[in-house]
Amino acid sequence: MLLLLWFILIILTLGQASYDHYRLPKALQPQHYNLRVLTHLENVARPCFSGEVEIELRVLQPTKNITLHAASRLQLNSNRTNLYYLHEDGTKSKIAVKTVERNSKYDYYILMLCKVLERGHIYLLHMQFFAHFEAGMSGYYASSYKDQNSNKTRYLSVTQFEPAYARAAFPCFDEPAFKATFNITLGHPRKYVALSNMPITKKFPMSGRRNWLWTIFEQTLPMPSYLVCYSVNDFASITSRNGLSVAKFTTWARASAIGQCKYAAEIAPRLLAYYERMFDIDYPLPKVDQLAVPDFSAGAMENWGLITYREAALFYAPEASSEVDKQRVANIIAHELAHQWFGNLVTMKWWNDLWLNEGFATYVATLGMQKLCSKWHAYAEESLDNILVVLNSDAYYSTRAISQSVSRASQFAEQFDPITYRKGAVIIRMMHMFIGDTTFRHGLNCYLKRHAYSNADQNDLWRSLSDAAHEFGSLPENLEVRTIMDTWTLQAGYPLITVQRDYVRNIISINQRRFLMQGMDRNNLISKECWFVPISYTFGSMANFTATEPQVWLQCDSQGKNMPLEIRSPLCAEENQWLILNLQLTAPFRVNYDTSNWKLIIKTLQGADFRRIHTMNRAQLIIDALALSWNGHLCYKVSLDLIKYIKQEHAYMPWHAALDHLSAIYRIIKQTSDFALFQRFMNDLLRPIYVYLGGMETESNARHIAHKTLINQWACRLALSDCVQRAVQYYQRWLISSDPDLVNPVPQNLRSVVYCAALRQGDEDDWNFLWHRYGNATVASERRLILQALGCTQIVCVARRYLHMIFDENSSIRKQDISLAFGAIVRSDIGYTLAKDYFINNFSLLTKSFELNYRDLAALLLQTTQHISSPQDFGELKMFIDSHKKFQMLNTRSVRRAIDVAQVNLLWRQKQLPELTRVLKARSIYYK
Repeated sequence: MLLLLWFILIILTLGQASYDHYRLPKALQPQHYNLRVLTHLENVARPCFSGEVEIELRVLQPTKNITLHAASRLQLNSNRTNLYYLHEDGTKSKIAVKTVERNSKYDYYILMLCKVLERGHIYLLHMQFFAHFEAGMSGYYASSYKDQNSNKTRYLSVTQFEPAYARAAFPCFDEPAFKATFNITLGHPRKYVALSNMPITKKFPMSGRRNWLWTIFEQTLPMPSYLVCYSVNDFASITSRNGLSVAKFTTWARASAIGQCKYAAEIAPRLLAYYERMFDIDYPLPKVDQLAVPDFSAGAMENWGLITYREAALFYAPEASSEVDKQRVANIIAHELAHQWFGNLVTMKWWNDLWLNEGFATYVATLGMQKLCSKWHAYAEESLDNILVVLNSDAYYSTRAISQSVSRASQFAEQFDPITYRKGAVIIRMMHMFIGDTTFRHGLNCYLKRHAYSNADQNDLWRSLSDAAHEFGSLPENLEVRTIMDTWTLQAGYPLITVQRDYVRNIISINQRRFLMQGMDRNNLISKECWFVPISYTFGSMANFTATEPQVWLQCDSQGKNMPLEIRSPLCAEENQWLILNLQLTAPFRVNYDTSNWKLIIKTLQGADFRRIHTMNRAQLIIDALALSWNGHLCYKVSLDLIKYIKQEHAYMPWHAALDHLSAIYRIIKQTSDFALFQRFMNDLLRPIYVYLGGMETESNARHIAHKTLINQWACRLALSDCVQRAVQYYQRWLISSDPDLVNPVPQNLRSVVYCAALRQGDEDDWNFLWHRYGNATVASERRLILQALGCTQIVCVARRYLHMIFDENSSIRKQDISLAFGAIVRSDIGYTLAKDYFINNFSLLTKSFELNYRDLAALLLQTTQHISSPQDFGELKMFIDSHKKFQMLNTRSVRRAIDVAQVNLLWRQKQLPELTRVLKARSIYYK
């Protein structure tokens, strides 16, 4: 039988001429690449690159074909494609290539050979390639910037290979499991600097090309093709001081902006050293380069040894950037450095487990930030922010599981979403808390060491953590981490936990079903999903919110069905004492209590000792109550009774949670005649905290900057008179400045509020003034802020002009910022309809503008549909989608999500808005 199977395998392997599968065959394993690339940036009209690659292949199964990746943009000369057998003495003998074919569906380049490649032998594949740089920001592409001194345009090149764009730069085995070492050599004009993953070994003049150099780099460690990185540029650099790690840090940027990299150069080595201590594994490369790229589609990319960033993600100017900008830079750097272990040292086997990279980097970044920058309270606040995103984005039918099947290249990009990043981080935090810190760190160390320089899937992680949990007694021997965590990674959504107290018998009944924004619609009466849920709880009489470990587990039976739970309350849990579950928001679920328990909670919140309830749980109670009212599980009288307490709340997290949900109501109600009622309600809530935080006054010892910014944004948006007047005054002072590009009297931490409020009130001259400041601004964070503020105008013709400028190829707005600027218009008071109409009427132009980058195009669609709530607009959306075949090429999940969001808004407006307005009207006499 084994011989028969082996024979069938050989036949299948030999007959791959028309190979049609989304994964590469497993017959060959690349071991090493020798890659040489010449970069031609001198021809401004059509820059290009050329090169050659030699791939050392080990044969794992006999095969008569070689299948690897090469995108259609790569021009390959089959006459210069050669294969050699490598003899043990180092000599080579050539093997004839019979024919070559290309498979554009999967970007395959398939070589049919004249003889079978033998198992265990080593072969060398040599190929030459050529391509023009294209206009996008993937693969190997060209970027540019305007030199401030000479006013000339300067050019550079850089790579962005994740998830599957290395194949657009050179022929390769472009899957994460095909790890290999790389020797990279770059040919370039002498006036440029060449960078790659490893340090430079030597440079020497290029024969036959005057003023050209070859730059040769050290051999890399084993890594997948998507982490390969190289750049040719004329940048300046800053070398960091030693951060207790042996790695040398250098930060690169255009010369006029290198001063904005000082903070990045200072914080990065400290973060790396912290991770080395945390994981108890040294960073294995001799250097880390950080490269700020003018045109970059992602926020940043963790390429091993050469991390690339969008400029706004790396630049911080103390004289112009806000404290929030500084925190953002630190957070992004912390995320990318965490990848050096999660993703680079240990890589997922396939893209379905991308969350092992991104979820861990997102969570671990909060630990690094908390350790080095404790004043920002990053661990708690980032954790809350992640949970808010998850509870909102994961509550639709169109959502997906964290780990899911990925079977085509177009699905790779779909994985880079909040489910991968945010939900991944949230469930890792949950696991960290239920197994404990010692177990968590020990398990991660074992996982990283077991799979170093190799690949892993989530089962490998569960195995290492279970071993540690059983060793340290963190879990019972009969319970595996995998049993718990698979329920969170292999199915979509999250649970609604319902709690019913029997106050006479002192019994608490706990049940679960899936939470959906649609509420009881679509036959959601019976939930088929089940999760292993860690249940922690406390009562008003003891109010212990620090014991976050699970006291009980809500479990699933062997068929995966929910097992309701009954627990006896402790004697101290009297019937006049509230019960709260999920201490410090340990896990991503919502909780609905019986009416009596809600009333007990509200009574405490409205009293003087409301701080007995932990800050994160005050935030939790707000978001749960409002979300449950949104989908009809809880009447708005209860949720508005609860949120009324916030008038005495000074902490940031409850306010952040409340306004996060109220923004969804704002988007819809501002389109109705009931907006004035909502505005009065909101101003009544906001007035006390606005005064407490000092309003629009600046303070040398300013309290929480993000909190002050958030409250002021809402106060000005809702036309709180003091906020608007002071914002306009700040802006007017700037307008009359003798040199507004050098002297800006608007306080740095209030600029996002002032710019938007001033343009909301201002005329066309005010808008033009800010547009000129955008063109002259040299600080990346300021340019980003201005782009958003320009969308705040209430002048229709100006907003319409701005829309055209955003998508104009000759505009100074870079493509990477299109979504940012478009979203600002959509969110403005007049902009939603304009943006929606522009998207529909110019869809053909937009598809061309995005150069088949349908993921970004779908993101614009989703930004628009978040504001749809009328039957007319919903019908128009459906008709538009149904009539455009190009939507079939879009990220299908994004399109389904867009329809889902619009439909949920429509249902809420029809069913819950009337109830909300009745409650608001009944209370309107109390508003000041």
